[in-house]
Amino acid sequence: MKAWQADLAIILAAAIWGMSFIFTSWGLDHSSPALFLLCRFGLALAVSLALFRRHLRGLTKTTARRGIVLGFYMGGGFLLQTYSINFTEVPRAAFIAAMTLPAIPLVSFILFRTRISLNNLVGIILALIGLYLLLDPSFQGLRPGDVIAFLSVPLWALYMIYMNIYTEGSEEPFLTSRMLVLQFIGAIPLVLVTFVLFESGLLPPIHPDLGKGLELSGHFVSGLLYCAILASIGIVFIQTACQKYTTAIQAMLCFQFEPVTATVGAWLILGDAVGLKAALGALIIILGVLTSELGGLILAKKRTQADSA
Repeated sequence: MKAWQADLAIILAAAIWGMSFIFTSWGLDHSSPALFLLCRFGLALAVSLALFRRHLRGLTKTTARRGIVLGFYMGGGFLLQTYSINFTEVPRAAFIAAMTLPAIPLVSFILFRTRISLNNLVGIILALIGLYLLLDPSFQGLRPGDVIAFLSVPLWALYMIYMNIYTEGSEEPFLTSRMLVLQFIGAIPLVLVTFVLFESGLLPPIHPDLGKGLELSGHFVSGLLYCAILASIGIVFIQTACQKYTTAIQAMLCFQFEPVTATVGAWLILGDAVGLKAALGALIIILGVLTSELGGLILAKKRTQADSA
């Protein structure tokens, strides 16, 4: 697979993720956050095992450990993101989660002293400007959900970085399907502990929404099915299979299509109007991704010409 093909697949995953904000909010109308996520990951694991359980034969300890580690980062990221959606507005949560983009080179520099290329830097700046215009967040007083969303940023950065490290150059058979199953196995214990401590009644709930239990409804079932099948299995499968052909920064740039999709989805499904500023922001995000992508292709072409000369 070529880098641009991997990037297109990750953009598709970003579109699925963007729509998941709407379906998650539907689920949270009828469930507490950790309980909804526990149902989501539990269903995703059951479907994954039904599809790929035979691929787990011959699983090595190294792959098992790596999958569990990725699952911990993913589970923590989704857990905090789900709580943030419950306690703040979706645009604010989406904007803060998108701060993973500049966090990746920072975390990479701290851990591995990795430098960032000029075309990626320009793409990052454009994408962040576009995100601000698209979501137009008015930070008039910090909300609990904003703090929770900020806490998810380093977890998503670590997830993107180690996804590259654990999959790049690997020729292990069934690696994608194995890592898919293992990530859900690694994510569920963290979500389960959170549910038991804060939502099961073991401790007095610190907020009414954490003790409201589960109400089966059409919106809950729709939100659960979308988030478990498409936004969990689909996204994790695409990212595990494709990110090894690109970089963590490039992948995160592609994920900036997530708020674009969330905005369009909110307009089509919820009837939210899309203003001129939001449309301009979406165009700038796309420009940022193209700048990074085309810049990388141009640099790669120049290196190839230099090597052949």
